[in-house]
Amino acid sequence: NGNACPRCGKRPPAEVIAEVNGTFYEGIRRAGNGQTLIVWDWGWHDDWVESIIARLPREARFMTVSEWGMPIKRGGVATTVGEYSISTIGPGQRARHEWEFARAKGLRTVAKVQCGNTWELSAVPYIPALANVARHAANLRSLGVNGLMLGWTLGGYPSPNLEVVAELGTTSADGAAPDPDAAMARVAERRFGRVLAPPVVRAWQEYSEAFSEFPFDGSVVYSAPLQVGPANPLWGEPTGYRASMVGFPYDDLDAWRAVYPAEVFIGQLEKVATGFERAHANMAAAFQACRSQLTLEQRKVALQELNVGEAAAIHFRSVANQARFVLARRRLKEAKSPADVKSARTELERLLQGEIALARQLHAVQSRDSRIGFEASNQYYYVPVDLAEKVINCHDLLTRWLPHA
Repeated sequence: NGNACPRCGKRPPAEVIAEVNGTFYEGIRRAGNGQTLIVWDWGWHDDWVESIIARLPREARFMTVSEWGMPIKRGGVATTVGEYSISTIGPGQRARHEWEFARAKGLRTVAKVQCGNTWELSAVPYIPALANVARHAANLRSLGVNGLMLGWTLGGYPSPNLEVVAELGTTSADGAAPDPDAAMARVAERRFGRVLAPPVVRAWQEYSEAFSEFPFDGSVVYSAPLQVGPANPLWGEPTGYRASMVGFPYDDLDAWRAVYPAEVFIGQLEKVATGFERAHANMAAAFQACRSQLTLEQRKVALQELNVGEAAAIHFRSVANQARFVLARRRLKEAKSPADVKSARTELERLLQGEIALARQLHAVQSRDSRIGFEASNQYYYVPVDLAEKVINCHDLLTRWLPHA
């Protein structure tokens, strides 16, 4: 709405934006304390970018989000990335073009990414899809990007994700950089020891492969119950409430699924959940097999890693369950025959029992690991008593609502 400003509205947007940033730069220069101005292109229209960059001070650094604008196809649905994504491996063509233009104008370049976690899942300290993170970092290095911004309000917890990015920023004595697999192996061995490192790296690769099925869309990550998981209550009747950003999804399935048909949305989340469950189970088995060979610190760190993978799998499985519950509740209301009623009731009972099991499982994980469910700008999405309430909520629906629905 810049054109509504009586002072600047008649001037070209690129001219105004460049002038504002130039004013920031001049203040920094006059202070003389050595700070650097990083100019970020958030909110700029694509056709303004080159004109703005051309007007910026040469000493500024130009930053853009690496993966924004990338085309993806998940479950046969084509869309583009408009938020931070670990399920998508950047950089995209948009960022490449803008960095190239900025370099040609003499500016240093910065990639804005979120390597720890994203709104795809911020209720864990980091998403353990490290192969995706490592490949993204290697791609940025190969492009010669001068700097990285690695997080926002979320993703700052000290994690293997941040360590692997740092590893990919190092060079050996002969000037060579590690490849993604070598970087992950180094981080895993440093954190978990030589014996457990190979199965941990395999788990990270399996998490990454599963996460590449995530039904990404800006509305999905903001509206679906991804952050609250099984702590989100279920209702016997539609609430009519609209999902709010990341914290209160209610039962607003149409907002949750965004551009994805309901069955595709659910199916993709079930693929992610199944892949995370398998990766977690494989790593847990490997840990038990070599537990006696690990130091006390290595066992502690491995158990914490297992908590993260388990919690992530629970969240993805629960979102799929909740979406199926809304569909089954709708089918029950629209049932035309006793057989239809029985089918819907059977499905609802299965889903309620499933949510009880997931809430209990996550209650145990959070009770032993206070990192789970916390995000810096939202604090705790849920605490153990919220998960206990979900068990009561589902029990009530099973015993009071469902028999009479």
